[in-house]
Amino acid sequence: MEEDQNQPAEQEKVEQEQPEQQVQPAPFHEPESPSGVSFPTVGGEKKSNGAKTLLIVGILVLVAILGFVIYKSASKKSTETSTGASPFDNLTTPSSNQAGELAPSPAANVDKTKIQIQVQNGTGIAGEAAYLQTQLGNLGYTDIKITNSDSTVTATTVTFSSTLDSGVVSEITQKLNSIYQTVTTSTATSPTFDVVVVTGLKKGATPKPVETPEASPTETPTPTETPAG
Repeated sequence: MEEDQNQPAEQEKVEQEQPEQQVQPAPFHEPESPSGVSFPTVGGEKKSNGAKTLLIVGILVLVAILGFVIYKSASKKSTETSTGASPFDNLTTPSSNQAGELAPSPAANVDKTKIQIQVQNGTGIAGEAAYLQTQLGNLGYTDIKITNSDSTVTATTVTFSSTLDSGVVSEITQKLNSIYQTVTTSTATSPTFDVVVVTGLKKGATPKPVETPEASPTETPTPTETPAG
């Protein structure tokens, strides 16, 4: 009986002498899907997608800024090119006043009604002197006499008084050059008229054919009868 009582005491002693074993927790394993694919971590994926989005937005903004700068630079160059001097800037054009009318001619300050002009028809074609009278009248000259020339000419000649205003000389000469094929000018010291014009052929005109008079038939004398003797 004493042995039986001593066995439990020895067992307790042995149990106390054995070091207690620490229980280690089992490692955590992520659940797997039925197909065997593991689920990614939710927090890491959101951070990665956010960084990529910011990077893409930054690139797009940078591209937009560069495109805007290039566009402004090209527009500035185009404006400078269009506002540059053209090769036709040095050409003289008729000046105009604020009302949009052409600038007055050099003879505008001259009283044209006091200038005496004679126009001689030198072509033999009817109406040539009257035509030039009308053209000079449109310029403001009113004292114009017309007549026929003593000779027929093809070139137009004009004689100006030496005291005549240079603006009048230039204006009438330009008008004659616009009408006639050839114009020859000269100056006289004391002419009867301020301007004398002998009209020649107009541009595109041909000389008037010269008419030759027809020869009249000569009468032959009739023979006289002599008496037989």
